[in-house]
Amino acid sequence: MPANSAILRDFPARWFLFWLVIPNAAFMLMWFVGGPPMVPVFALWAVIAIVAAQLPWTWPKRLILAGLICYAAFYYVCVLFNLDIGKFDSLLPFLLEIQPFRSPEYIVAFAVFVATAGLALAKAPHVRRFASPMSYCLAVLGTMGLLTADYIATKDTRSTYSRVPPEGAQFTSASTLASIMRPDESGRHLVIVMVEGWGVPVGETEEAIFQRAWNRPEWRDRYEVTHGAVPFYGSTTSGELRELCGRYAAYSHVGQFAEDCLPARYRKAGYETSAYHGFSRNFFSREQWYPQIGFDEFAFRDDLAGRGVSHCDGVFAGACDREVPALITQRLKHADAPQLVYFLTLNTHLPIKDDPALGTDDCRLGGHAWASANPQLCRLFLLQGQLADALDAMAMDPDLPPTDVLVVGDHFPPFFDRNDRSRFQPGVVPWLFLSSRDRSPTVIAGADDPEAES
Repeated sequence: MPANSAILRDFPARWFLFWLVIPNAAFMLMWFVGGPPMVPVFALWAVIAIVAAQLPWTWPKRLILAGLICYAAFYYVCVLFNLDIGKFDSLLPFLLEIQPFRSPEYIVAFAVFVATAGLALAKAPHVRRFASPMSYCLAVLGTMGLLTADYIATKDTRSTYSRVPPEGAQFTSASTLASIMRPDESGRHLVIVMVEGWGVPVGETEEAIFQRAWNRPEWRDRYEVTHGAVPFYGSTTSGELRELCGRYAAYSHVGQFAEDCLPARYRKAGYETSAYHGFSRNFFSREQWYPQIGFDEFAFRDDLAGRGVSHCDGVFAGACDREVPALITQRLKHADAPQLVYFLTLNTHLPIKDDPALGTDDCRLGGHAWASANPQLCRLFLLQGQLADALDAMAMDPDLPPTDVLVVGDHFPPFFDRNDRSRFQPGVVPWLFLSSRDRSPTVIAGADDPEAES
């Protein structure tokens, strides 16, 4: 008993509570729902916190703790949304452009984070320094317990967070598998649609909903249909460069390979190249690097609004995806040169609101019981179904000139809830290619790509 009492006396309980548990409580509460693994951050945090807690000055301790809290939040958001941790500037526009307080989930998470961070910053600097060498040993043991708890709580969804390709990973993309990285001699129009948060479903109900939207028998009358799945790494911009530039890379490096990107090759072959995206032109600097990789024209949120596209609300508020394919259809019909059109969707950014304007206020996909139990999944599939309907109207328009259509996901749906994440195959996104059976040229290209036949 005296030995046990000595251990209890030496255990730095207040340090463990105010330096480790309370400031990370918001992340730890997510264990019951899902969330990314935090073992690397917790381990680094503990080492710094052990040292900082021994300092004799209050304000330096408070500043160090504030730095730890900010870094942990930065890491958590980056991992959750597959952003590059090494690039702080990629997070800043993300935070400035989104409207998180439109989501109840984000409001609750922010309130918990502020409350726990404030309590820790008030209490931790006044925790007494460790009383003995045993206190250091017990602090390490306590930290190991926390790391073990995080590992166990996040092990089921760890494989669904894919930020960077492993060393030696073989490159694969839907564009290469569909053989569209270089224009052929047909001069047919090409439309590439990158779908936000489009995953490969694995559940029976989810698979059935997916197939109804994306496996339409009538397409085979007009197109040769191929489909599959490709690995993804990183966020949406990583997916864009995977499909448009044939590599795993960051958009900050496009100057090194811009001429090898698909839009640049098609432009060189006489195609008019255009891009559509319903969000801000400044988001992830797309207004700057889209022209670099070969897009001559682009239309973002304000441009699409000026063309009559409705506004759809949400955390990422912008143009309604379901209305953009109609604009693309008109462009293709009236073109006097072959067209490369790229469309990056928006509305399926998570979480998705219960919103009459989006049509998500009464989702009944999969039956009442399934829809009630899985509201976010239901809304995601509903919006993807709306997009599929709009693309179907475009692809099956009898007046549409010969056109090939590639539809591909950018990344795995980044749900908070591990139950929702488990409904999708980790590490891959689906793709679908509609190759027109009409092999006659759409229009005569104005120039030849010297690399097209190589």
